[in-house]
Amino acid sequence: MIIKVDLNFLPENLRSLIIKSKVLNQYAINIEEDVPERYEEKSGGIYKFEFNGYLSGFKDLLKLVLQNNSINDYVVAEDLQYDNTLVVLKDGDIQQLDIWLCDICGLACASEDEKYIHQRIHYFI
Repeated sequence: MIIKVDLNFLPENLRSLIIKSKVLNQYAINIEEDVPERYEEKSGGIYKFEFNGYLSGFKDLLKLVLQNNSINDYVVAEDLQYDNTLVVLKDGDIQQLDIWLCDICGLACASEDEKYIHQRIHYFI
């Protein structure tokens, strides 16, 4: 599965920490094998990865990279407009993109009402 990760909302220094991490580097899609930087095909802060698992598994890897680099002010969310796309956003900015995260499990919801309904399910299970 090809997964796109949008890092446009990160400062350049944090972006380079993430894309050069060994955890994600093994899944990077590159054009030339002998190029040390595997991100020559980047397009405006959107990076492509080939991952043989589920989107949620890659999302967990990306969260791990953030945690390992002590980047606590940013969250990973699924882009609701595009399939197989993750976006890294500053924690408070996520609602500006009409993405609402469940406070319990982190599921991305399309509206505040959807988030509220989803969170109520957690109390019944």
